Amino acid sequence: MTFSGCQKGNDKPQSNSQNTKQKEQEKPKSKHVETLKLEGGVNWGMGNPYLHDPRGPGSQKTMFVFDTLLTEDLKGKVQLLAKEWKINDKEYTFILNDNIKWHDGKPLTANDVAFTIDYQIKHPPVSARLGNLKKNIIDSYEVVDEKTIKIKVKELAADTLDKLGGFYILPKHIWEKVEDPAKYTAPEAFIGSGPYKWGKYDGATGSYEFIANKEYYGRKPVADRVLFIPVSNSTLAFENGEIDLTGVPADLLKKYENDKRVKVIPNKDDFGFKMVINMDKKPEFKDINLRKALYAAIDREAIVEKIFRGQGSVGSAGFTPKSAKTYNEKTVEYKYNPEEAKKAFEGKNISINILAGAGGDANNLKMAELIKNDLEKAGIKVTITAVDRKVRDDRVIKQDFEFAIVENGGWASGLSTQLTSLFNDKTKYKGKGPGSMGAVGYTNDAVTELCIKQQKETDINKRIEMLKEIQLRVSQEVPMIFLATKSSYSMYKPEYYDGWQMTFSSTHMTQIKLSYVEKLPTDN
Repeated sequence: MTFSGCQKGNDKPQSNSQNTKQKEQEKPKSKHVETLKLEGGVNWGMGNPYLHDPRGPGSQKTMFVFDTLLTEDLKGKVQLLAKEWKINDKEYTFILNDNIKWHDGKPLTANDVAFTIDYQIKHPPVSARLGNLKKNIIDSYEVVDEKTIKIKVKELAADTLDKLGGFYILPKHIWEKVEDPAKYTAPEAFIGSGPYKWGKYDGATGSYEFIANKEYYGRKPVADRVLFIPVSNSTLAFENGEIDLTGVPADLLKKYENDKRVKVIPNKDDFGFKMVINMDKKPEFKDINLRKALYAAIDREAIVEKIFRGQGSVGSAGFTPKSAKTYNEKTVEYKYNPEEAKKAFEGKNISINILAGAGGDANNLKMAELIKNDLEKAGIKVTITAVDRKVRDDRVIKQDFEFAIVENGGWASGLSTQLTSLFNDKTKYKGKGPGSMGAVGYTNDAVTELCIKQQKETDINKRIEMLKEIQLRVSQEVPMIFLATKSSYSMYKPEYYDGWQMTFSSTHMTQIKLSYVEKLPTDN
């Protein structure tokens, strides 16, 4: 059976009549501005597939410069480099748009796509969507002509189109000469095909400049420049016009919701904090009762109130927040019960060290201090090691910790892959980001099997049921502690720019490519 056109976020095939391709006669309704100014101040790496930080703000810097075959809007997959795509069982055919050029003026062709497949499997980038030499999703490919490539995958999976449509395409004429992409920082390393070109960058101050690509083949850039600027007070900078979008402080939410100059957008429970346990270093926590006692010992409501100022929720023991559409109502809940915790740890003489990130997100260290106080009341001796966030991430990936507090976004987004990355014993810690930082010294064959099975399930309803079953089993086993999820609110002044967009799987408007290009009448 053959399918073509646009796919929704769940990879359910749709017909060409539902394809959201741009129509030449449609006129953009976005307002063009000279400069879009956003809050900087953090070094999220450099804007290419091998040099950016694995978290969302790092990927964001690369999406300005490099394009993928497809992107996403509120309805699902839409065209980017590829104007059409067809699915015939395990074979995916992509037809490229006309007149695509690299930033150096050379044409982008299907040969570049083919080259990128081989190159990224041999040299996996930060986001290794295709896999690596040992394990990857590609069976074969065929370059039909300069604009058409057929890609055959080894097996059907729920997220195959996400992976094939979502890897950054590299210019063959540049990268075929590069043997070590992680060390390649020449100016040519930042030649992409995206709507903006790589401009100025200062990692020390977290400053970035992206310059409009006037020859862009697709929806035109909405700004001549996009800047990320370090500011000392983001709210004051927003009021003074120094930045065009920022988060809303909890104590000012009502004020700005009533401010007619400002539009406020909620982002519910999407940024989460977890406490990862290394049971190889602390084997006493292989006792499930002691892991459950950690939930009893930690006042997570206090975390929400004192650190998030009420803007958030206590973490679900099954990972997926209660506000998410795929949350399982049967997930086991654990209440704060300090007396019960004292009994569980009495006479155990347990001591732990908590690894916390300092600098970029002060909430991480503040949370560690609150948890230290709670655990010490329960009879556990606690020390805290505070290190730079990147050092913390590196140590967690290398499993060089006892307990670690890790934070990241995307917990409530669409069909989050983080749930299954964390608890698939065959893939956890294989990634470079926090989404794969699972428990160390803990395995569960039944959950791993479910993680693998749901990944291959293309029926969306069956897949959701499997995800709910994973949540239930995780909540029963408590392999790690899900502390809290933070809700945030963004605000901007629509009179200046009102083109910010969300997608099927994300509400982080500044991290969405379509926010920075012309908006069409067909867009929501």
